[in-house]
Amino acid sequence: MSRMKRNLLSCCVLFGMVCSLLTTAFAVAAPNDLRRHWSSEIVYTMMNQGIVTGYSDGTFRPDQAVSRQEAAALLFATLKGIQSMEPVESTPSQDIPVRSQDTPTQEQESPSVSPVPAQPIFYTDLEQSWAKEQIQALGQLGIGLQDGSGCFYPEQVLTRAEGAILIEQVLQQNPTYSLTTDTSLQTVAFSDIASHPAQSSITFVSSLGFMAGMGDGTFAPDASLTRAQWTTILFRLSGCSLMTPVEFAPLPTKTVIDVPYISQVYPVGAWVGCEATSLLMGLKGKGYAQDVSLTEFLDRMPKTESNPAKGFVGSPYVPNDNLRTTIYPAPLAAYGSQYGKVVDFSGKSVEELREEVLLGNPVVIYVTLYWRNPIYDYYQIEGETQLLLANNHALLVCGYDQTTNQYYIADPYNIDDRYHDYYYWIDGSTLEPLYMVRQHAVAVE
Repeated sequence: MSRMKRNLLSCCVLFGMVCSLLTTAFAVAAPNDLRRHWSSEIVYTMMNQGIVTGYSDGTFRPDQAVSRQEAAALLFATLKGIQSMEPVESTPSQDIPVRSQDTPTQEQESPSVSPVPAQPIFYTDLEQSWAKEQIQALGQLGIGLQDGSGCFYPEQVLTRAEGAILIEQVLQQNPTYSLTTDTSLQTVAFSDIASHPAQSSITFVSSLGFMAGMGDGTFAPDASLTRAQWTTILFRLSGCSLMTPVEFAPLPTKTVIDVPYISQVYPVGAWVGCEATSLLMGLKGKGYAQDVSLTEFLDRMPKTESNPAKGFVGSPYVPNDNLRTTIYPAPLAAYGSQYGKVVDFSGKSVEELREEVLLGNPVVIYVTLYWRNPIYDYYQIEGETQLLLANNHALLVCGYDQTTNQYYIADPYNIDDRYHDYYYWIDGSTLEPLYMVRQHAVAVE
């Protein structure tokens, strides 16, 4: 057994934690928003050990920033531990309703922190925190964050540096561990931590493999940690074995996503702006870009003279038969990411398209105008002749019914009734073959 593993097990025992190297199965399904997420197996394992659970709406929200109080509660649950691989008693910290105060306001700056306090820590601002008891229990062990104010700031997000400090404090509770004499540690150098107050903590935990950098030589110490990232760090701390495969909750039979209708025709007259118009509907339906008008969205979209792989070709307001007036999914998704979580969904199968929509995520798909057979023509793309789809059209899939194999569409091209919304159901026998011609799509999650 390696020196690091012996130290981790000693640390776990110190907190009354017994970690098993055997995999066991419990009847806890993973939330559906973990499907295709990089953390699904880790979160599934931690859920089945009773350490974390999802929200009351059946989601886990893996990419949501973790607040300080939430991070402390999950750390406490990890240290409280796994007794003979039986789930520990759930606490209010693991099923947390959405709270607007979990996100720091612009007026509330994140406090600076001093690494590794040696004495028990007491805070004066925990009366309104749902994780008061867990934060106080950690503080009694000298595990916490301090800036000299006596406050914990429970509603602020946890930064990567703060996460490193907490993990280092946990490991330092192991009396058999000595940072100064352990020659197995490898120095990890990041280009952006030289003057950071948490430099030693970051180097320490990254040397042990609990946290990693950003892949470009930086650590991004002041960036926030997500729920998935913090759960992954706690999984490494627990020493538990990975449970795989993951069992997910059943998908709903039918989903209709409430998205506001936006016409590309009236009053804006964006005659060839279907891609961006559809994406804006999807963004607004997921709560993004609420104050952004269609004109603003179209005008800010990246433009290019002839190559849709780089931006929108020409003008979304002016049809031009000599140009392939469109924008491909990759640059459209990159642009949409400025407003919310938008991903290039290209290359996905019909089954993945259905799943994405059933999970409540609208998808912009590239098909043909009026659902007609594809028509091709030659276009000059940066001086090179290419044969491309001429009757391209993009629209928003915002619902699916498994029982009928029908898709619910928000179609921005309401040319025949420009003063009214244009929603409709269409059969999969029509949509799916046309989608599969290119498998071009953009999803809003």
